[in-house]
Amino acid sequence: MVSYRKTVLPSGVTVISENIPTALSTIIGLYVNTGSRDEKKKELGICHFIEHSVFKGTKKRNERDISTVIEARGGTLNASTSREWTSFYAHVLPCELPLACDVLADLIRNPLFRKDAIEMERLVIQEEIKRFYDSPESLLFFNALGSTLGKTHPLSSPILGTPESVSKISTKDIQNFWQENYTTNRMFVSAVGRVEHDDLCNKVEQKLGNRRGKECKRKEVNGNHTRINMVRKPELNHEYVALTSRCFPYDNQERFPFLIGLSILGVGMSSRLFQKLRQEMGLVYYVSAFTEFFRDTGIFGIYLSTDKNKLSKTLSAIVDLLNSLKFSSEEINIAKERTKGNIVISLEDNTDKMVRNVKEEMYLGERLSAPELLERIDSVKFEEVRDLRKRFFKPEVFDITILGRSKDVIW
Repeated sequence: MVSYRKTVLPSGVTVISENIPTALSTIIGLYVNTGSRDEKKKELGICHFIEHSVFKGTKKRNERDISTVIEARGGTLNASTSREWTSFYAHVLPCELPLACDVLADLIRNPLFRKDAIEMERLVIQEEIKRFYDSPESLLFFNALGSTLGKTHPLSSPILGTPESVSKISTKDIQNFWQENYTTNRMFVSAVGRVEHDDLCNKVEQKLGNRRGKECKRKEVNGNHTRINMVRKPELNHEYVALTSRCFPYDNQERFPFLIGLSILGVGMSSRLFQKLRQEMGLVYYVSAFTEFFRDTGIFGIYLSTDKNKLSKTLSAIVDLLNSLKFSSEEINIAKERTKGNIVISLEDNTDKMVRNVKEEMYLGERLSAPELLERIDSVKFEEVRDLRKRFFKPEVFDITILGRSKDVIW
């Protein structure tokens, strides 16, 4: 029987587990409630720099040992930095969970931050930044955040930093940021698979200890949006377009009817946007609606790419579609079933479960079970979706960001 449990340790670490007795593996993640939005201007990219640097050696393991200790037992070890948290995770056989706990805690508690290793990793990150600038989708979304949230909004900061900021981050800066932010009261441990909760709590308490610090406090910021943002990238063959607007934070209950409406508008091949722009008019290869909810705000939009000569016609078609957009009760019911199906299918993936569990505990202080989540979707009313459509799905609410050869656009 699948069971979900949560314990907040005296150290402040929140431990959450979802035991699946039939699972053949266990995935465990250690999340720190600090991300790129918590960086000062002079330290842009420092969270990501720390995520890299802890793998360069700890008091217990050298760089080679860190790379091989999990992999030698058939598992994987990785990490990532987001705008609101930094995560370190391992996927292992259930019998190797004690080892995974030890390695993850070692990375978080005992990094050496040797100057020579940091200088080497600085070169690696500079290469990663160059790769980021070569990715149209990544560059577009980064600029679209600035268009809608404001270029000075903390959520618009580049996760990787800039070549200039990364070149100036010192070993001392890294040590100070780690000391202040990597405290146990900001940590979440999430495990899914074959896992015994009490044993997990004991291991986490033993390995992470108790090093409390200041709570993570974030100020609400109202940045100035940019209605039209043209980003020149003349070497591209396509114009990459993001139409974006603010929406809700993660804890807003309107996100459920909002997701139903967004599904009809732009999720999947049956969506209005896909049917109109690709199937009927042949203007795009790919078009989709998207959303991302944060702690205190959210962003949603429409993403597509098209030939420069088709850009004007494509944007006009989107305007016409939005201006005439209406949903039927049947469409909303179908979208609810599709959304529920997508949720159930995603929960087959234990990695998705691990992330969802910690995200809900971090943002809501509780985790909705799958039946509760499906019930929320079922309870969405036609009028709720209709009213949100009138408020959000109209041309005048969207800022436009275009990456490519175009110098101007009518929007």
